[in-house]
Amino acid sequence: MSNGGSRSATDPRGTGTGSGTGPVYGRRDVLGLGALGGAVLALGPLLSACESGAATAARTPTRGGLLRIAGAGVQSETKNVFNTNSPQEITRNRHLFDWLGYMEGGRPVPYIVEAIEPAADVSRWRLKIRKEARFSDGAPVTAEDVLFSLHSASDPKIGGGLLSAAAASIDFKASRTVGTDVVELRLTDPLADMDTQLYAGKVYVIKKDSRLTAPESFTVDRVVGSGPYTLTDLKVGQSAKLTLNKDYWGGALLGGGPYLGEIEVFNIPDPTARLNALIGGQADLAAKLDYAGTKVNASNSAFSFAKTDRVYANEGCFIMNARQKPFDDPRVRLAFKLACDRRALVQGALLGFGSPANDLQGVGFPDYHGDELPQRAHDPAQAEALLRQAGVTGETVEISVFPGVGTAAAAQIYAEQLGKVGMKTRVREITPPELFKNFPTFSNIQVLAVAVPGNQPFATSVAPRSLVSKSTFNVSGWLKPDWDRRLLRARATTDPAERKDLMLGLQKEFWDDSGWIVWGYQTIVNGTASSVRGVRLDGVEDAPSVRRAWKA
Repeated sequence: MSNGGSRSATDPRGTGTGSGTGPVYGRRDVLGLGALGGAVLALGPLLSACESGAATAARTPTRGGLLRIAGAGVQSETKNVFNTNSPQEITRNRHLFDWLGYMEGGRPVPYIVEAIEPAADVSRWRLKIRKEARFSDGAPVTAEDVLFSLHSASDPKIGGGLLSAAAASIDFKASRTVGTDVVELRLTDPLADMDTQLYAGKVYVIKKDSRLTAPESFTVDRVVGSGPYTLTDLKVGQSAKLTLNKDYWGGALLGGGPYLGEIEVFNIPDPTARLNALIGGQADLAAKLDYAGTKVNASNSAFSFAKTDRVYANEGCFIMNARQKPFDDPRVRLAFKLACDRRALVQGALLGFGSPANDLQGVGFPDYHGDELPQRAHDPAQAEALLRQAGVTGETVEISVFPGVGTAAAAQIYAEQLGKVGMKTRVREITPPELFKNFPTFSNIQVLAVAVPGNQPFATSVAPRSLVSKSTFNVSGWLKPDWDRRLLRARATTDPAERKDLMLGLQKEFWDDSGWIVWGYQTIVNGTASSVRGVRLDGVEDAPSVRRAWKA
């Protein structure tokens, strides 16, 4: 079952590694700058990722010690391994459990999976499980555990949008295990990129029938994962304590780690409070910091900060809903794109912590060709002309703001930009329950302002989750069945040149016609005490990995 060889990692570095290593910053709504006052100290120039990586490499890891993480979280946790949007829960889970694999440097890297091999027609894929993989109770990780985990993730009642997309193409009735360490996945459609789809989805492996997707089962005495730490204390919505799994099977994949003896994760929702916890010595690592606080705090040698590059950044978006007038008119959609001054948004809403984007997600990952398209211009004159042609000048459009760092500020700035081309706007904030628990809300929204967390591959993650006609989170109402079919054809193509042509054509059409304005890459910043080394930034930066971290 091979089209030329299995896809295995030549240098597997473990869940929680990443191309960005170094110090950390956070992001804050520009409208809230006044709240900082004197709560933060004056720091100095920020260490670059390269400088931090070099410093980390120059030190010898030490074992033991407690690392305290001030995480961004919520009080109402899901306690579902496969479906949480709380960074605090993600931080906890990614140290208790292992992924099948992950993405690094734009390529899929196996972890629990040792190798992944497609059939010649890419309708089937075989996953070989590492024989040494063990759960914390000593039981081996088996092919049945992996298939059960994928099946659980695919269930829309269990798995979140990203995980459901990762397993959505699997025909579970026809898939099977081969012995104890091989899973054969039969797909509903041939896909040449199934490895990317699985690994970008960050699918955890749990024990078969463990029920760790049921909140009542997520307790200290029931949580058994294959990760480097075990759960020893849990106060839901407040904190969790993790203790080193001394028998962890994956130390070689972590370069000799894990090193820390204990990890404590605290829920501190406010970014200013997280920074203050770091400064005051109550935390060793503060996640998802505030831009203004980071800028004010600069050269105190007691701290270091690391920021993500655009590959692992969040994406600032305005999503126009083609189900709603006036966005059923492609002229209006184009006008709103041309009215958007992306550089002004990066400077104003993100305080410069980011860079302009070009209306496509997936930069740096396989099958992204947005850099071959022209950068969308800021052309208010043409925008104004298109709006006049469409007969909508002077109409009022509502922008719904989903909570996130910089989104409220971005919406206000964009509203001013739209005013300059003759549109009136009304800006309102919506809550996560309003958006996610009441799906008709999607069809009622005109424009959604949101920071999409964690850049993902366009073809394997973004499109199945948010762009194709029947996707779960198709906020834009851009319904193109023919585009959907051509996407599947492109994903089944194994010839690199042909695949590139097909993907570029699909992305050009989406760039031209869809309701998505991806205006900026939003840098995520994490801060650490100077004694902390080896924190990794790898695509879930607001829930950083300390699998390789240690305290000097």
